[in-house]
Amino acid sequence: MKTLRIVLFLLLIPALAYSKPKKEIPFIYLNPNQVLYITVIDNIYDMGGESDRYHYIEETLEKVLDETEFPMGYKVGRFGWRVPKEQPELQLIFHKWGNNGMGEIEVRLNASLKETSHGRSRNKLGYVHEREGSFGIFSSSRAIKVYNDVLSKALIKLLAELNEHFEVDFGYAEPDGDTQSLSPSLGTPIDDK
Repeated sequence: MKTLRIVLFLLLIPALAYSKPKKEIPFIYLNPNQVLYITVIDNIYDMGGESDRYHYIEETLEKVLDETEFPMGYKVGRFGWRVPKEQPELQLIFHKWGNNGMGEIEVRLNASLKETSHGRSRNKLGYVHEREGSFGIFSSSRAIKVYNDVLSKALIKLLAELNEHFEVDFGYAEPDGDTQSLSPSLGTPIDDK
């Protein structure tokens, strides 16, 4: 009987050791008054210039952010730049951006949002994959346009996920009759007539 207790105790030790609760990752909310630092982590570095792939990523990213009327200021930089601790950071990790060998242009990237002021907590925004047929690319300018179009579609999917991180205050009546105002990003409330 004593041997059975010892064996059971030894079998339960690993289970108890690994049963500690997992650390809960807080949800990161974005504040439109802050600046979002976007770090591009690309697997090709070409010393800058017009032929550098980062140049096209930056240009397309800024175009998509402007077209979608992103409600926050932003700065785009390459991996290795310094991000201020009090500002949030969006990391874009490009795994593939190019021809996939089957006549299609393909973009694959991971994204995560970091809050650096509170112990560098991270929310994973997920994996984005987009591809489109290249249909007879004959010139380099046409190729760049197709590459940027496919990248734009992937970034729009990503921004839809990123927009979930803004707090939205719709205004509601308190029990004592006071009403909260609407968020400035939602405009002004309409008066009842």
